[in-house]
Amino acid sequence: MELEIFADETHVTDNMGKEYLGIGCLFVPVYYKYLLSKKLSNLRCLNENSKTWSWEYDECRYSCKENYHQINDCEIHFTNIEKNMSPFKLKIYEKWTKFVINHNKFEKDKNKLLYFIILYLDLEKLDFNVFGVDKDTTNIYNRFFRTVILSARSYYFKNQVLTIKNIYHDNADEKEVHDYFNWHTLNYLNNYKRINIKTDEITFINSNHRYYDNPSEKENSQFIQLIDLILGCSNQILFANSKDKNKIKIAGDFYPLFKRLWKRPYNFNSQYNYMRSQQVSIFPKTKIKSQIDLDGLFMDTSQFHNDLKISDPKSLIEQVTLDSWF
Repeated sequence: MELEIFADETHVTDNMGKEYLGIGCLFVPVYYKYLLSKKLSNLRCLNENSKTWSWEYDECRYSCKENYHQINDCEIHFTNIEKNMSPFKLKIYEKWTKFVINHNKFEKDKNKLLYFIILYLDLEKLDFNVFGVDKDTTNIYNRFFRTVILSARSYYFKNQVLTIKNIYHDNADEKEVHDYFNWHTLNYLNNYKRINIKTDEITFINSNHRYYDNPSEKENSQFIQLIDLILGCSNQILFANSKDKNKIKIAGDFYPLFKRLWKRPYNFNSQYNYMRSQQVSIFPKTKIKSQIDLDGLFMDTSQFHNDLKISDPKSLIEQVTLDSWF
């Protein structure tokens, strides 16, 4: 399997002040990349008679008004969702979210599945000294970034030779200037059998596709937007960190899939067809105090847990509405 990986991060504080560092990786089969990107971009078209999107307005002018095309040519970014946002933009978020939860239902070809891993690191249970002397979260991130990739290799693509063509990461200043983040993971992965690395370093890109003119670069940005949306919905479901009705609604649309990933991660018979293609978890379950602890707990799969209680985000909408009366 030849893949390209698109990554984004999140830093979340729950309502008790507990901090989590989140890593999101989207694994896109090169064989399917163009068609998958085209499906995503076509969801930007809100003309029910057309349903086909082009980056350039000149190619859409016969089915779309220019002002609508400009509105729909937006960056999908979960934190940008707000109460008074354009209903047209919100519709695209809704369509993308429904695409994520339904895609694997109707696709059985392993070369065309939607693959992703979301891993939250419980910073309260990680001793920073284990990861270097400067107490830098990037050191922690780097260590677990390769863990996410190795997890995909061993769980999603176990009996295949895995070829990684490129790794793209959303722009992140602290990682771009870090001494070894952009090359160390690749160098480490090269030591594993059945993994071939075709690139020398991680490429940082802008998540806003409008920053680029080249269609292939726009496609790459769009995949960063997709993993950002999945991360944002996951944050809202797990930590209820926003009372914005539109954020709650989009996360609620994602909840039917997330609930299954969280409560029944190994259900081979699920109609959502997520086994060996999609997962969300938290690490670790117990506190890490030394390198020996870290190495040992990595071997204990129960340390990757799903112990937080969750509920449908849409149940918060009634509470938010009630609060507005006081």
